[in-house]
Amino acid sequence: MKLRLKHKRAFVKAEDGAVTIPALLWIVFLIFFMFAGIELGVIFIKQTLLTRATEATGRIVRIGNYASIDEKILRHEICKQAGFFGNTCMNRVSVEMFQVDKTDWTSSIANHPVRCEDFSDVTKPPPAGTLETAAADQLILVRVCLREKPMLLEDFIAQAFLRQSPVGQDGDYALVATTAIVIEPAVASATGGT
Repeated sequence: MKLRLKHKRAFVKAEDGAVTIPALLWIVFLIFFMFAGIELGVIFIKQTLLTRATEATGRIVRIGNYASIDEKILRHEICKQAGFFGNTCMNRVSVEMFQVDKTDWTSSIANHPVRCEDFSDVTKPPPAGTLETAAADQLILVRVCLREKPMLLEDFIAQAFLRQSPVGQDGDYALVATTAIVIEPAVASATGGT
């Protein structure tokens, strides 16, 4: 009997494997934060690529590579310039253009909420976006919105993006890039700009 009690006491006092339980508890949090960091990194990369593609497309609009510009052409150029958004980029990008009145530096962009449409359903296309035409030396704001799905829906960073996003109820969040361009005078006269 004494031998048995001796083994039980030795078992209770033993510290072998004592690190296992705290390590298992902490490893869950470490993996969670690791994936959150990866998610945040991917979001920042996509935002940077979208901003760069918006600037490059703005340059194309400014110098007048196209005789007439519509949203489909702009969406195509943004997807081509970004290069990382995959085959469905054309279905997830929305583009708007707004004139800026240089007398009081106002624009109608403040009256329009961010438009971030899904173009994947060809039977029910979304309403047309605002594409205000421009004259020579006219200042234009170009706003681009990209719909993205988070990698991990349960991640707290993804949930924060979905809560703050104008399209968060669909399980997508919106990445928005805005740039300002001035239409070149020679381009406006050659393309018949007003």
